[in-house]
Amino acid sequence: MDKKRGVKLLLFIVVIAICIGGYLIYSNNKEKIDTKNGIGYGDPNAKIKMVEYMSFQCIDCYELHENIGDTLREKIKNGEVYYVVKHVDFDKFKYDDVIFNRIDNLDKIETVDYVMENYETWSKMKNVEDVEKFFNLGDVKKDRVEMQKHILAEKDDLKIDFIPTFYLNGKKYVGSFTEKEFNKMINDVK
Repeated sequence: MDKKRGVKLLLFIVVIAICIGGYLIYSNNKEKIDTKNGIGYGDPNAKIKMVEYMSFQCIDCYELHENIGDTLREKIKNGEVYYVVKHVDFDKFKYDDVIFNRIDNLDKIETVDYVMENYETWSKMKNVEDVEKFFNLGDVKKDRVEMQKHILAEKDDLKIDFIPTFYLNGKKYVGSFTEKEFNKMINDVK
């Protein structure tokens, strides 16, 4: 009787240790991603938080938007996803920060859509004046300049060296994905 009890206790301890180990491994694969210092769309209390480090002038970011834009917009609209854009400016993208820091109505997802839908036109322009005219850009929004400083520090802290990089409830994804792949990712974090 005592031997059986001892085996059961040992088995119980082993199961608990495995569960704790699994939890620790799983939880270490997720980052604590701040939803501040970005432009947010949708319900901040949504079950799924998507934080994307992106650039308007990045071809892979454009492709991701083309692939998942409709699905993402639908999930934002139905309250399933809170989406935060964290704009990352790389020196090689000469028009990117001009657009982010000066475009009006960036608090509306339709503005992001407009920028991305017209990517093939404005990204080929020869000078910043043409881009300014195309988007009818206003004055520099100082709050966005400050926001971008924080975002760039986050990018460095998170060791993000490729965009798009996005997080779904803290789980990191890098690159452009199809709509089917994105839907699977969303279902996996539900």
